[in-house]
Amino acid sequence: MKRRELLVALAAGAIAEGTASLAQASPAQFTHETELPKPKLSGSVSLEEAIERRRSVRRFAPDPLPVDTIGQLLWAGQGITGTGRFRAAPSAGALYPLELYVVTPAQVMHYLPQGHRAETRDSPDLRPKLQALAVGQESVGSAPALIVIAADAGRLSERYGARARPYTDHEVGHAAQNILLQATVLGLAAVPVAAVDGPPAARTLALPAAQTVVYLIPVGLPA
Repeated sequence: MKRRELLVALAAGAIAEGTASLAQASPAQFTHETELPKPKLSGSVSLEEAIERRRSVRRFAPDPLPVDTIGQLLWAGQGITGTGRFRAAPSAGALYPLELYVVTPAQVMHYLPQGHRAETRDSPDLRPKLQALAVGQESVGSAPALIVIAADAGRLSERYGARARPYTDHEVGHAAQNILLQATVLGLAAVPVAAVDGPPAARTLALPAAQTVVYLIPVGLPA
């Protein structure tokens, strides 16, 4: 091989390697892990009332949500219910491809269903970047808490093959509706946002490479 051709080949290889490294960048490390307050298992609003009252609300008061409120919302979406390992939302084969995160002005939280715990890391406010990736929807940037539903369809692939992705999408809907109904019971404003550019949003949040963002749920006290 001529020297010029060799240099071109080496340069191309370096570029390809650099691009792959960027695409597979290491996920951000969480620095604190805490148990969340135990979720409440009863309330003053019936399921029927919650269904009747649920509406998409896009304007929020700036007040931060208490940690027990955030924990209750996360439990409704992916919490362990009863005994064993089964969760609040149904999952194909009980393989659970979803991960829940919460973005606040100063922090990113990752929900750990086993033990009803959360790991957190301090972060600059990522809501404006996520808003830009959600066709500029103001609710994404203004909500005091932004619940992020991420998915790793690969967890279902070995058993379900090509059906893994639609099954994952179905599960996102189950979990989101649970969260929205729980928000209604708690007197909160919330709205589901599906118009989000998933892979760039996952990179913004420094999620593991296999995960993509599928749904955003801005939530807070109503304005």
